[in-house]
Amino acid sequence: MSRRMSINVLQRESLGPRVASELRIAIAAGEFAPGERLIEADLAEQFGVSRGPVRDALQLLQAEGLVENQNPGMVVIGIDQESISELYSLRGAIEGLAVRLAVTRAEGGRFVEIEKQVELMQRAAQTDDPAQFSKADVAFHNEICLMSGHKRLADVWRRYEPIMMTLLRLTISLEQNLSDSAAKHRELLELIRAGNPDAAEAELANHLEGSRVRMVTVWERALERRRNKQAQT
Repeated sequence: MSRRMSINVLQRESLGPRVASELRIAIAAGEFAPGERLIEADLAEQFGVSRGPVRDALQLLQAEGLVENQNPGMVVIGIDQESISELYSLRGAIEGLAVRLAVTRAEGGRFVEIEKQVELMQRAAQTDDPAQFSKADVAFHNEICLMSGHKRLADVWRRYEPIMMTLLRLTISLEQNLSDSAAKHRELLELIRAGNPDAAEAELANHLEGSRVRMVTVWERALERRRNKQAQT
C-alpha cells in the first residue's frame, strides 16, 4: 500500500511542474487576462489530469508572482511592461556577474558543454527549428551560471529560471532571425573564452536588451488581442 502511494506521489509531482510550465507560458503570452480566475476543475479537464497536479502547479506560479490566492481560488496577476523590465534587469545582474566570474574561473573542460549548445543552436537555425533552438538557448545560459562557480548565484538563478526562460522561449518565437542569434551566442562564448570580462558583459547586456524589447512586443500584441476581443463582445 505505501509503495503504491509513493508512486502516486511521484507521478503527481512530475505532472505539477508540467502543468505549471504550460500555464506559465500561457500567462506570460497574455492568454489569461490579469484578474482572471483560474478554476482548478476546468484546468484539470483541460490538461487531462486530476486536480492535485493543477493545485501543485498553481502553488509554483504563486511563488513566482504570476498568480495570487484570492479566496476562493487563484487569480492571474500576469506580467506587464514594468515586470518585464524588472525580470530582465534581474537577469542582467545575475548573468552579468556570472559572465565575469566565468571568464576568470572557467576551466577548459567546462567549455565543452556550452560549445555543444552553440552548435545545437546553429543546427536548429539551419533547419528553422525554434523549439530546439530555444532548448539549446536555455541550456547555454544555464551553463554560464554553472561556469561561474558561484553557488548562491546559481541558487538565485534556479529560483527565477522558469519565468526567465519562459520569456526567452516567447521571444524566440517572435520572428527572430535564428542564425543571427546563434552568431551572437557564439560571439559571447568566444569573448568568455578569450578572457575579456568587460566585452563579454557588454555583449550579454546587448543580447538581453534585444530580448527585452521583443518580450515587450509580445506583451503589447497580447494586450491588443484582448482589447479587440473585448470590443467584439
